[in-house]
Amino acid sequence: MKILVFADKAAARGGLEIFAERRAEALRADGHEVETAREAPADLSAWDRIEVHKCLDPAALERFPPEKTVVWVHDHEPVCPRRHAYTPLLRNCSRASGLWPCLFCAPFCRHPVAALGRVFSLRRRLRAMRRFARVVALSGFMKDRLVASGIPAAKIEVRPPEIRLPEPSGPLPEGVDLLYVGQLTRGKGVQTLLRAMALADARHTLDVVGSGNHERRLRALARRLGLAGLVRFRGWSDDPRAWMLAARCVVVPSVWQEPYGLVAAEAVALGRPVVASDVGGLPEACGGKAALVPPGDAAALARALDAVRGA
Repeated sequence: MKILVFADKAAARGGLEIFAERRAEALRADGHEVETAREAPADLSAWDRIEVHKCLDPAALERFPPEKTVVWVHDHEPVCPRRHAYTPLLRNCSRASGLWPCLFCAPFCRHPVAALGRVFSLRRRLRAMRRFARVVALSGFMKDRLVASGIPAAKIEVRPPEIRLPEPSGPLPEGVDLLYVGQLTRGKGVQTLLRAMALADARHTLDVVGSGNHERRLRALARRLGLAGLVRFRGWSDDPRAWMLAARCVVVPSVWQEPYGLVAAEAVALGRPVVASDVGGLPEACGGKAALVPPGDAAALARALDAVRGA
């Protein structure tokens, strides 16, 4: 079968991009002829099936033939103009999309004009999604969000991502106590993790494997909390399995509503102890095999980290 895996261009390589790459690899391993694209081809008739993982332009989404297109929903982009379901007041939003309150939130985005445009294109995007025979959400949490925004429940399949981590390419890192893997953005909650380390009874160290626009603030916060010698910023790594296998505990401290939580699922699959926020799709990703704490609660996170140390 000839399959096109499509994902819009992205400024950063995050979980969505990694998932689309792995999905293409898995389809090839199953014997399919797979092509990937980051811009919608002019002719869409050459493929037997099309998998759309990200498409920000409603006009482009409307061009995909509904009878052979599967739309994967990785994040809040189809139902939130800010794309993160996270308000300017640092609160998670669970409302269905619409002119209100979206018109209040959108002007506070980094690119407010584009966000306001997305407020008025949400209905068009959702209409386009309703055309497709199948929409795939990574968690029941995201299915509920899509249903609240008008996608028929009967069209939505919940399919958690397959965990296919490659074997480490070299020796495992040494001396890894707490581990965070992912982008360094406000919603990922690393600031809560640093505050939890400062409150914890035990002396924890932390390896931060990732990059993002919040890194400088996190470094400054670590210094203010007296953690500069305990927190190591390692940058992005294409070999997360090695770090996870070496870690005593993997921490996923997200404060935003993670649509799923691939890092948590990977760490659980590798048998590592996990402490994660009880928010969004993270409880589903952990499958009951992690210590869950309220998002943004540094004191509760500190207690969970100490409990893992004592286990």
